[in-house]
Amino acid sequence: MKFQKQLSQLISTDDIIKTLPRIEAFCSAKDHNHLNRRLQQRAISWDMIKLALAYGKQQYHSGATTWTLLDKSLEYTPYARFIDKLRGLRIIAANYSSDNTLKLSTAYWAYDLRR
Repeated sequence: MKFQKQLSQLISTDDIIKTLPRIEAFCSAKDHNHLNRRLQQRAISWDMIKLALAYGKQQYHSGATTWTLLDKSLEYTPYARFIDKLRGLRIIAANYSSDNTLKLSTAYWAYDLRR
């Protein structure tokens, strides 16, 4: 089975991911399609984003929240066999809105973590 299909099946049964807040793309006035274009260019799926939000290391930097998938965050999870493919995925959210919706601004691979 292919990676994306296996990942999608695991995520559909994961209770931690089911409790995530609603996710939306943050649209700036200059670039309405920034997040979706970057996801396509960098081969990042929405399932990968959900996984990063649920299991990634959360940090605050310059008024934004980031989640980064590290080896140790996936080590004892059902996703451990995908560590090499998921290592270094970083998601950036501008802020939480008043209705607890997570507004994502971009996603990318942190190549310094990929080894």
